[in-house]
Parts: sequence; structure tokens; C-alpha cells
Amino acid sequence: MNDSIFHNQDLITPSYVYDQSIISKVLDCLEQLKTNTGLISLYSMKSACMFDVMACIKPGVSGFSCSSLFEVLLAKELLDEDQTIHIATPGYRNDEWDRLIGLCDFITLNSINQWKHFADKINKKASCGIRINPELSFVKDKRYDPCRPDSKLGVTLQQLAEANTRQKLDWKSVEGVHIHNNCESVDFNDLKISIEHVMSNLSQYRLELKWINLGGGYLFNNQSDLTPLEETVNQLVNNNNLIVYFEPGKAITGNAGHLVSSVIDLIEYKNKTLAVLDTTVNHMPEVFEYQYQPKVMNAVKQGGYNYHLVGCSCLSGDLFGDYFFDEPLEIGSRIVFENVGAYMQVKANMFNGINLPSTYLFDGNENYKLIKQHDYKSFRSRL
Repeated sequence: MNDSIFHNQDLITPSYVYDQSIISKVLDCLEQLKTNTGLISLYSMKSACMFDVMACIKPGVSGFSCSSLFEVLLAKELLDEDQTIHIATPGYRNDEWDRLIGLCDFITLNSINQWKHFADKINKKASCGIRINPELSFVKDKRYDPCRPDSKLGVTLQQLAEANTRQKLDWKSVEGVHIHNNCESVDFNDLKISIEHVMSNLSQYRLELKWINLGGGYLFNNQSDLTPLEETVNQLVNNNNLIVYFEPGKAITGNAGHLVSSVIDLIEYKNKTLAVLDTTVNHMPEVFEYQYQPKVMNAVKQGGYNYHLVGCSCLSGDLFGDYFFDEPLEIGSRIVFENVGAYMQVKANMFNGINLPSTYLFDGNENYKLIKQHDYKSFRSRL
């Protein structure tokens, strides 16, 4: 993307900017996968759930994957009748259950207790699945690892075997399995290994499954070799006669999103200059939560001008990190954080009463559409 578009003075800062052309490229890749293998893609709403952004994604997927009643209600507003809604969550509530089974087409249960409690309550409209934790960890950071020790996400194969021995589980109530055990991986061999492991273990139960959901946690970029994914899907379709679902979230929105900010002050020290921005890590909470440094457009590895980019809240840890630039920054200079389209605005907060960024949709032809702007009423309504 040409950085000059971010200097458009009509663009309010701070702002989230989603590039529709980047979203379209990923959707084209998913469409090719569907042609090659029959893989059915669902958009994982937890990544970014702005209505207009999802409207761009909607034509390129077969439905949405949700994690709560409110996400389901939002999906229902947007999707067509022939598109499906899947839900998987560790925390189903009794007081929401009747609404969920009336709205969702696929419901994945997360534990043996949920299986016993809810499986026979799912009506004929919804297809029941169970989430499997294969206990294969490919994520080094345990905070991101769905298969971390004592994980809350899914039933382990050992738990499954013990429960089946103890009470002879009613497998007729389960039509599918859901597996999600990776995060931000570009190696689809991880997925191939996981599926082979799970399917070989499940064979002892002589199941009559109709579908399998491969979950998400994988990215599509120039490093990605899609061959293992295609081989895995083809095997599941041809050998097991299963409908195969996939749930990309960050893969669709991650690189499409930017956070655009402006420098509002410069503070000089002997060895460092602080550039105070009109945004804050509270607009990208994962920067603070997981202590990672986001990529900044036009920053260089080494250069003549070094700045410590900091947020405008009173939180002392409101820091983005050290960056080098070939040209000096000035008050009013634009700073663009790249590849932050996933999990930024859905987690953003109004700490200190600092307004949330506006949200824009960019069509790839230098045209912006303002799709959300917040004000004092937005702040007060949250209290």
C-alpha cells in the first residue's frame, strides 16, 4: 500500500484502516482451495467483527464461526440463508442455550460434561460436534497454545477413552469433530500431523462422522506451502467421506488492518527522543499483554533518527518500542502500525477516557469509507 494515502488530512487519527484488496487476495486463495479440495471456509469472527469488514468477507466464505451468543446474533444479521453459523466455546450458558440451538447450524461441545448435559438437547436443525485436544503443541509461547498443559480447550484423547470405558458414550449424538491446536503457523505439516493423530485414535470407536472442522491458527503468505493442507483435506474427503471446514480469522484480517496515528509531542532526552502519539497500547492491547513490538511503516533497521514511540495514556508502560527512521519526525507526522487487523479493535478499550480510533474501509483505489466514529456517548455508555 502506498504510504501517501495515510497522510490524507481527511483521515482522522487515530484510526483503524482495513484494506479491502488485501482481504480479497486471501479470499481468492480460499476459493482456490475449495476448487482443489472441497474445503469449506468459515470466517472466525473473533478476529475482527466490524459489520462493514465482515460484509467484505461474507461473499468469499460459506459462513461464520462464532464464540458467543452476541457473535451469533451479529452473524445472523449479516449472512444469507444458504450460509452457515458454527459455534464453539468453552462456556455455554443454560440461559442462552435455547436461543443458540435455534440460531446455529453447527454446535461444538468442549467437554465430556457438556456432552452429557447438552448433546441430547440439540434439536434436529443443529449438528452436534465435539472439540478434540490432540495434546500436540506446536506453539512455543504457552499463552497462545491451545494444547498447553491442563488446557480448557477441548477433550483429550485420554479423557475420551476413559469416559467411553466408564459410561459408553452415545456417539450417535455427535456428527462431527473440531480440532484447533495452533496459532499463527505457516507450516501446514503441523495440521497434517494433528489430523492423522486424531483420526487414527478415533478409529477405535467406529464413528459415523459427517464433518470435521480443522479450526484456525494458520496464516497464508509467501512462506506457506499449501500442499500438506490439500493432502489432508483430500484424504478426509476421499477416505473418510467427511465434509471439511476451516476457520481462518487472522489469516483474512491480520495483514489487512493498519492503525494510523499522529505524533502530538516530542520529548528530548540525552540519548533518546520520545514521540508521543495520539493513540495508545489500549488500542492494541496485545502489544501490552504479550509484549511484542508491532511493525511500523517506513521504519528501518538502523537510521539517522531514533525514536521511542509512546502512547498518550498515563500508563507508564504505554510503550510501542524503539524505531529508526531515515527522516526526522515532527509534530503531526503520521505513524502507521502495519499488519494489526486482527484482535486490535475487538480488544480495544477506553482507559483514561481516551477515545477509540475511528474505523475506515479502504477500497484499494485511494477511496476511504468511514464506517465507525466514537464520541463521548460511546465512553459514557460503557460505564
